[in-house]
Amino acid sequence: MANIPSFTLNDGTKIPSIGMGCWMGVSGGGERVYDMCLAALQCGYRHFDTASGYANEEYVGRAIRDSGIPREEIYLTTKLGNVDHHRVKEAFEESLQKLDVAYVDLYLLHWPQGFINGKVLSPEEHPTFIETWKEMEKLLETGKVKSIGVSNFSIKTLEQLLPHCSIIPATNQVELHPCLPQTKLKAFCEDRGILLTAYSPLGRSTTFMEDTTIKDIAERK
Repeated sequence: MANIPSFTLNDGTKIPSIGMGCWMGVSGGGERVYDMCLAALQCGYRHFDTASGYANEEYVGRAIRDSGIPREEIYLTTKLGNVDHHRVKEAFEESLQKLDVAYVDLYLLHWPQGFINGKVLSPEEHPTFIETWKEMEKLLETGKVKSIGVSNFSIKTLEQLLPHCSIIPATNQVELHPCLPQTKLKAFCEDRGILLTAYSPLGRSTTFMEDTTIKDIAERK
């Protein structure tokens, strides 16, 4: 097993500090996702991050099985889709079936905004993300998920959510990189025991790697 440093979440579980994000830029990805995950496992990756909205959970799960690496050595994250805020339990079970696993290590509320029938719900419409979070808390009682968290939450939405939490989110996954350091959000989360997790740590543009400051830092290292 690769020697990858880990962080300890507020519930006592550990999460590998480096993971493979399985969003391919478009929904799906099919065999490309399978090949990517299998290659990553062979290179030492042990943390995989997917989502129902990525439409590739079955390929991620198949790569994990075909790798021959014991499930308990792999940290698996998936997420509740925007269109499923009103059916948390059902959506979670569907993700388990697609991944073909008995449990996931981390389940995230992908976005605070929900959609029903193609319409974005206003903060006052049901289900609110507070109501959705309450349903996510219940999933811990099933033993099929070890930790729950949120994604794409701002300070404002966290301030709205936290007073209603019986269980504080273990992590908040957001876009974070040198051009978007999220320093205020990071400090806010740290003060409340929430680990801030970065997605797109290398940015979303090829020009990012051509930035003169980034190149200068890399050359000095």
